[in-house]
Amino acid sequence: MDLESERLERSQLESLSTAELIRHALAESRLLVRAELLHAKKELRDELKAARTAGILIGAGAVLLLAAALPCLFVALGLALPLGEALGVLAVGVALLAISGLLLFLGIKRVPKKPLPHTQERLKMDYQLTRETLQ
Repeated sequence: MDLESERLERSQLESLSTAELIRHALAESRLLVRAELLHAKKELRDELKAARTAGILIGAGAVLLLAAALPCLFVALGLALPLGEALGVLAVGVALLAISGLLLFLGIKRVPKKPLPHTQERLKMDYQLTRETLQ
């Protein structure tokens, strides 16, 4: 009898010996562990992909902020004191600041808040079902 590929009905389970029941339970446990590992790997891959995207957005926003927006704003502030050609430089600085702020906001929003939430929930349910079954 191939225990890994077929589910047994209650009447079939009642007719099995203790050793066969233990073998069946171990086979079911192995299947459950494999399934949980596959789900966890997929979920981890998805979270890593989201974290990578978030990291790229945060990095791009930070680089743009440090390399372009702040220097432009400081130059514009320096040139703005006599109120000459500073309006154009100031407008560019404000636009870069807005873009970098948007990139940082989008990146921070995409950072995963709780790691592997679906796997954690399934493991809690499996634990509860196992406890209920064994009592």
